[in-house]
Amino acid sequence: MMTRVRIFLVLFLGLTSCGVSMARQGEVKKESVSFSIPKTLYFTGEKIWIAAAVSLEGSPTTSQVLYAELVDRKSASVAYIKMPLIQGKAFNYFQLAADVPSDQYLLRVYTRISPYLDQELGIAQQFVTVINPSIPPATNADAGQAQLSTPSVLQSFSKNQTITLADPGAATGARTMGVSLANPFLAAEQEPIVSSSAYESLENRVLVPELFGHIVEVNIPNPRMNSTYFLSVHGTQSALFTDMPEADGRLLVDIGGLKHWDRMIIQLEDGAEMPGIEVVRPLIKTQFKAGFDFPYLTLRDTDLPKLEKLLKAATVESYYQEEYLNDSMAVVTGFVEDHAYNLDDYTRFEDVETVLREYVPSVMVRSTDKKKEFRLVNEAVKGLFDTNPLILVDAMPVFDSDLLASFNPKFMQKLEVLNREFYLNQRTYAGVLSWSSYDNNFGLFPLAPNARFFDYYGLQPKIVMDRNQFTQPSQDGKYPDWRTVLFWNDEEQNPAGIQAPDLDGLFLFWVRTTDASGQAKVSRSYFSVLP
Repeated sequence: MMTRVRIFLVLFLGLTSCGVSMARQGEVKKESVSFSIPKTLYFTGEKIWIAAAVSLEGSPTTSQVLYAELVDRKSASVAYIKMPLIQGKAFNYFQLAADVPSDQYLLRVYTRISPYLDQELGIAQQFVTVINPSIPPATNADAGQAQLSTPSVLQSFSKNQTITLADPGAATGARTMGVSLANPFLAAEQEPIVSSSAYESLENRVLVPELFGHIVEVNIPNPRMNSTYFLSVHGTQSALFTDMPEADGRLLVDIGGLKHWDRMIIQLEDGAEMPGIEVVRPLIKTQFKAGFDFPYLTLRDTDLPKLEKLLKAATVESYYQEEYLNDSMAVVTGFVEDHAYNLDDYTRFEDVETVLREYVPSVMVRSTDKKKEFRLVNEAVKGLFDTNPLILVDAMPVFDSDLLASFNPKFMQKLEVLNREFYLNQRTYAGVLSWSSYDNNFGLFPLAPNARFFDYYGLQPKIVMDRNQFTQPSQDGKYPDWRTVLFWNDEEQNPAGIQAPDLDGLFLFWVRTTDASGQAKVSRSYFSVLP
């Protein structure tokens, strides 16, 4: 499948100054964030499913990106994901990596600006327990060996029996509810945490609303002012962005409608060095209060048999579909090539210089100081440009034309040529020479020595999943019915027709009610599934 390559002209729309100005004037509406997860006990490798909503004074927010972050007891961020917000809603998952140690963690969700407008409304959070079979929890003398109190069991059911649960009663406000295996290591599970009770401080940052897509922030020590920095992102598509840094070295690049990418390359316009350059993570920085009760995880030998069974249950996946929707091009202006060459339609030569000489008449190869350069025909004036064009390989700028001239293009699929002046933000280029590889891997063309490569992910793909699958076992018979989640819904639908699994143990029926002011209350009842 041919890789699509786009050149993006970045439109900032005054994000930085606009954010500061609106914050001072107090005109920014406050975003209210909420989310739910089906259970609170996870093993590494499992997915934490998240259903979230962000409103703006009762209406869906205009923000396009939602962040879910896992934080440890030292306020350190363990991992995070970016989820697409569609009409103020997000449904996605957080996959727990194999290197996350066993412990209790704070899972929190917010947008790029919501925490700074109102900490209480703008940060939603609760505790989750993560167990890593390879990394036990750190011991803590103060935690002791105290057992959590055993909850009262109201009902018991046999395996495969239909479960009937009493409705918690009419309550005002929105309701989210679920039925899941009870977490024996976490008291008051599914309880939302109030920000004012948790945080001593929140580091202030300039408001950068993400109204079109994810915004990449780059910090450049000792920036070269009035110089163009190139930022290219690569994934299912490749795209190029350019801009000049602020006086303080900040570079803000709005990726806009492009979502599905996992690599990023930053270069200076002449390929010069960029010492100390770093990508700033779009996460809040907080410190917990000294008296904040962050629970410890204590595992005992008596817990192991049950955990071994739950570990097997964790391997049974829920059915869902990832939709890699077409990326929006609403803020994109690309170049329209004058000539396009599918290289497989021509004789394959062993270097780019020969390819251009043999069948690309609008590009001339010249030698300057014993180095190869390219001169494009300017079709507007019927003459030759006197400098190199903008050269791209899968949207990555290439400044060493001599190296490219001797490169073997056997993994290149397409060449596009623009034979006229090309305007990219503040710069004018002598045309464009754009190469596309088969696998969007630059055709194995080497990365420039001074280019900076980052593993940096775009937004998670949109997820479609029927949550009714939790109520009944799988019909294919390939796996035992070891469901740890029996019901999960945020549309005020009461659980009905739930079938007890083959997994015995204590189960929790929880209901979270949120009133108009954003205050949440959780009710819990317990039942058991007999061996």
